[in-house]
Amino acid sequence: IDITNFRHYNVIYFNFSKDFPRDVSITMAVMDATYFKGFTPSRYFHSTWNQSISLFQIEFYVEANTQVGEFMFSLTCLNIGTIYGSSLNSKLIIKKSKMDLQGPVFKEIKKINIQMLDKNNKLGEFGWSMVIEDPVNGFNLGYVIVRGEFDQSIYNISVSSDNIKTGNIYLGEYDFKFKVSYPCITQKYIITEVYLLDKINRVSFFELSSITQFSEINPFLYFLNDTDINKIQVICSNEINSASSDLDPPILKNFIPSAKIVDVGSNNRNISFLLSSEDPQSGIKIYAQNPIIYLTSTNNRVLECLAEFWSSTDFEAYYTCSVELPFGFGYPDGIILSVYGFINNNGYYSGFTYDDLLGAQKIAFIETTFGINKAIIKDYYEISERGGDLILFGGGFDESSKSIITFFDNTTEQIDCQFITSSAIRAPNVKATDKPYRVYVKTLLYESNSIIVTPVIYGFNQRPSVTPPPDSVPPLPTNKPQICIGSPQCGGPTHGRCIDNQGCVCFKPWVGKDCLSQVVIVDPPKINETNPSTEIIVPDDKNAVPITYRSLISLVALREIDIFGKEVYHKTFDSWIARQLDNSTFVYNLSLDIKKEKSSGVARIKVTLRWFINESNISFADQDLVMSPSSMKYTIEISNYPFDNQINSLQLIFSASIQSNTSKEICSSREFGETTAGDNSEYIKVQVENHSLYGRFIRRGIVDSNIISISNILLDKDMNPITETKSLQSYVGIQIPNFKSIAIIDPDFSVLIDSKSASSICSSSSKLNRSKLAGIIIGTIAFILVVVVSIIYFFIKRKSTREFELKLKSRMKKLEKL
Repeated sequence: IDITNFRHYNVIYFNFSKDFPRDVSITMAVMDATYFKGFTPSRYFHSTWNQSISLFQIEFYVEANTQVGEFMFSLTCLNIGTIYGSSLNSKLIIKKSKMDLQGPVFKEIKKINIQMLDKNNKLGEFGWSMVIEDPVNGFNLGYVIVRGEFDQSIYNISVSSDNIKTGNIYLGEYDFKFKVSYPCITQKYIITEVYLLDKINRVSFFELSSITQFSEINPFLYFLNDTDINKIQVICSNEINSASSDLDPPILKNFIPSAKIVDVGSNNRNISFLLSSEDPQSGIKIYAQNPIIYLTSTNNRVLECLAEFWSSTDFEAYYTCSVELPFGFGYPDGIILSVYGFINNNGYYSGFTYDDLLGAQKIAFIETTFGINKAIIKDYYEISERGGDLILFGGGFDESSKSIITFFDNTTEQIDCQFITSSAIRAPNVKATDKPYRVYVKTLLYESNSIIVTPVIYGFNQRPSVTPPPDSVPPLPTNKPQICIGSPQCGGPTHGRCIDNQGCVCFKPWVGKDCLSQVVIVDPPKINETNPSTEIIVPDDKNAVPITYRSLISLVALREIDIFGKEVYHKTFDSWIARQLDNSTFVYNLSLDIKKEKSSGVARIKVTLRWFINESNISFADQDLVMSPSSMKYTIEISNYPFDNQINSLQLIFSASIQSNTSKEICSSREFGETTAGDNSEYIKVQVENHSLYGRFIRRGIVDSNIISISNILLDKDMNPITETKSLQSYVGIQIPNFKSIAIIDPDFSVLIDSKSASSICSSSSKLNRSKLAGIIIGTIAFILVVVVSIIYFFIKRKSTREFELKLKSRMKKLEKL
């Protein structure tokens, strides 16, 4: 099976000996890579008996992007013990996966510091702005716990992908901010625990004091050498009457439950509390952790109710708390109460036991009763998005039980339930849905509480069960047939040879469609330290006055294009971060803040420039390429671009230009077309006199780990390039199809010297070669001779015409006399 980016639904069928009971439930435990890191099995699935084929069956799913190879699982029940899948003859093989066993990690961290707190600056907000990376599955949710170094006060903030500040689930920025108020004590606040979870439940975890046999991925993976990255110092003024002089813990002022007696057999088992504490010296630390009320039964079952901050005065803080008691909790002996976790601004704690509450004349005990014959739902058996039988667990069910279901679209369905026992019923044929729905049970006498049922997504219809056949994959582009050009053809037998339907294939060192150009060997260019542009300087010392040719390659902008070719967004580049890897390689990184009406985020662009001193063979996107000496390779990675929709594409704009400082009158020209060297690429060539900048654009790229077709387009008609005889520029757009994660493209550039000078773009006074000059002279002389002959002919003809007319008149007069 292929589990790349999708869960894969499957069924296992099996049987035992004939006398094996059919009403036994057999459990499948999935043991993926997390199991071998010391965790329990990641998922459980349960069997049913398939009457039509007389076999047990277990419907299950294989989670997306887990490890390739044999699918590991076990089958367990009381009758047989445990059977491991590896011991069975039938194997399920995971053939393809974008394997991701790592949880989310912090890619970038910026501290949010605050000024010193004093009586004039009483409230501050500190924390961290963190970029969370999970490039395969995407970040889902997590939490961060921060503690004060001295007072051990606890700040806990939860976050999910809904809280994203910029970016997306694969690379997004989140704020973790905490408040502190004056009076306070100077101390460091330290991140002591982090838990991050991706979309398929891969975990990364950090705990400052944790010493365990098995370790998860540390979310601070990229910051292991920075021991202070999780610490922020908060400075408080040490004035008179500051918090540091307060040595007494907070006192309990109010502790009021909403009920003294609770029916724990009813549908309404909620109980709430109103409580307040006071510290008359430094006040209550209201922005740190809140107190917790503990409800304890006589069999030592403990239920926690975490209080929420409600309001405060200078020295007193008010809290509320609400909790639903479990069915039958504390019956018949009742529930005893205690509360802990009050802290003042100097870090002194207080808590109050059951006896303390009694001593302070507070309510410390809840009496419980248990009403009978009332319908109640406590839980349900897992159901998939395909629907089917919904089994409900609880109490008070009978033969008249009906389930009333309200679906996500507010439609309702009433189903006559099949009675199993008074504590379990079955609602058959629940319709298929992948959205949560609400259900309650109604009997002749009672209505139960309602619960939310969340279907488990098995992925029945997410993808085909087999890999698409090869012919369904769009073919990679090839250049169309071309004719051989040049006189002599392909530069002659020493320059190249003609291959039918391909064109001229040149012999080294000749290049070009007519094999009349050579790569110029130059010193490595000086790399721009602010942006990924390259200036290649070629001196020409053969002239009496030395001439220099300067060529410049640069990235201009990124454009989002709709399906009709219309630009919907345009973003220019700035603020690159550059670093040098070695003498011939530079890397540039850029974060693009994309803000659009329909979507926004932070796109990342990484450009790697590599200068090739010698001829080299490389491979990109399963294509072998020859890099000429003195050529520059651009490898561009674009990730996390927030497209408006799935049919829009990107266009990366390149500029290529060349200029000469000659004082002579020269010409320039530009070409754009397909190569003939068999590399199925397109090229741009901008030429000034006999030097040109040559760019090769490969017609394939790597998009979301797949090799696909890339097209290139000349943009000169839209971009207003420089078009002069001594300076010429062209723009090329690389058309990148829509992607989810990352796209990689790989053009290269070199400077050529041409056997023929450019002649397309010339000034009126540009010098002409001898053959052209001779042709013009011959043509001019011929034109003058024609004009002279015509004039002479005109006058001769005019004279003869007049003589003829005189003779004719004389004869006419003679005839009149007769």
